[in-house]
Amino acid sequence: MADFDIAVIGSGIGGLTAAAFLARAGKKVLVLEKHTKIGGYAHHFKRRDFTFESGIHSVPMGDKGFVRHLLKLLDVNEMVETIPFSEMFSVRTPDFHLAMPGDLADMPKFMKDVAPEDSAGIDRMFSDARKLYDAIAGPQFKYEGGYIPEDANLVSQFHNSNYAGYLDSVLTNKNLKGLLGGQWPFGGTPPERGGHLFYFMMFSFHAIEGSHFCKGGFATLADALAESIKRNGGEIRTRSEVTSISGSNKRAEVIRLKDGTEITAKTIVSNVSPYLLHRELLSDDLRGRFMLRRLGNLHPSVSSMIVYLGMKRGFEKVHPKSIVFEYDHTDYTKMFDEIVAGRRFGMDHLISLRSLHDPTLTLMNFASASASNSWKEDKKIWADAMLDKAEKLYPGLRGYVEAVEIGSPATFDRYTYNTDGSLYGFENASSMYGEAKMPHTTHLPNLFQVGHWGRPGCGVWNVMSNAYTGVQIMLGRE
Repeated sequence: MADFDIAVIGSGIGGLTAAAFLARAGKKVLVLEKHTKIGGYAHHFKRRDFTFESGIHSVPMGDKGFVRHLLKLLDVNEMVETIPFSEMFSVRTPDFHLAMPGDLADMPKFMKDVAPEDSAGIDRMFSDARKLYDAIAGPQFKYEGGYIPEDANLVSQFHNSNYAGYLDSVLTNKNLKGLLGGQWPFGGTPPERGGHLFYFMMFSFHAIEGSHFCKGGFATLADALAESIKRNGGEIRTRSEVTSISGSNKRAEVIRLKDGTEITAKTIVSNVSPYLLHRELLSDDLRGRFMLRRLGNLHPSVSSMIVYLGMKRGFEKVHPKSIVFEYDHTDYTKMFDEIVAGRRFGMDHLISLRSLHDPTLTLMNFASASASNSWKEDKKIWADAMLDKAEKLYPGLRGYVEAVEIGSPATFDRYTYNTDGSLYGFENASSMYGEAKMPHTTHLPNLFQVGHWGRPGCGVWNVMSNAYTGVQIMLGRE
């Protein structure tokens, strides 16, 4: 007899969502988490009197949206309060400074004011957005009545198609295209390389459902999912690092922890990096050549240098925006290529994210894990350069800083198990292979994968969608 019906490795939002719905279905579920806290990138941490979001800052969570739908099914919707952003995001370059409104009703008029010559294309864009939302999200609202497979014909139309190409097909105004393409830090790949499907989904879902911040931080979302797991008899163990998975007869059955504990499960769900799962955790006899070959053809996304700032009250006068992408130029592909090549201390861009519940400001500057052999020393130099850049953009900002915490690609790798400190799972590339990412199923009949390394990709909406779909597949195989 196995100890558990389901063992989920990793407590990111994908793992917690899968565990919650499996426990709801009557399964005996265990979630194993290496860190002291659950949530992955959806956890926060405290320094002095400040609470910092580790990674997530904006999620489509409208009252009638998909994430709310899932929380209602799990009977924990009331545990998560949200604050809507008045702006989806803002882009500043030497050529323009534009902010996308947060309300769908205001977006078309705003865009037409910027580019009246593109009025017809803007109408087409929002028509396309609604069609895509209905095609992708619509079936998932009906999963309780039975799993509906993805519309392969629809998805195939996006293969090998980049987001820049789509923007060129509907718009002519350079600044408007710069604004829409300038949101590429939400997915970590520039519009000329980024997948049309991924980036247009991201824009469409935020437009239709709204952009929201969780009151009390995004850890409240992880806590709500954990509450659902526990209500249905599931168990969550932190400080439980998995070191190996073994089994027999081509089935993954035994999980060994760092402290020597062995746990058996009928089904194992991975919510950790597939590089870690397939190259390190699985015993030699359980590894699959196809999965290893697939990993060799995919690439982890970029990582980031990050500076968490605890601020004195009133700093909003100096930095009034919530989500700002600052660029020295709009050659986003050149920027990206230099980052991937391992550029150090490049200050041609700066991302700033202001919390809506605490006087904190997060600064980000993309970096590759290969950019340093000694992050302990280099991250301090990098952080100083980022603060200097922020001071130039927002004069007087340094005077409001009370606390500083620094993170690097090594930090993300160490705390979240994301290979090379990847922020977004695999690179959100436009190639058909890049769009495919990791499937829910594996070469082993009782081993499944959920999270941002799978389709549709990174972001809370996508990750919860991935996990919910994965659960339908798991339960349908019984």
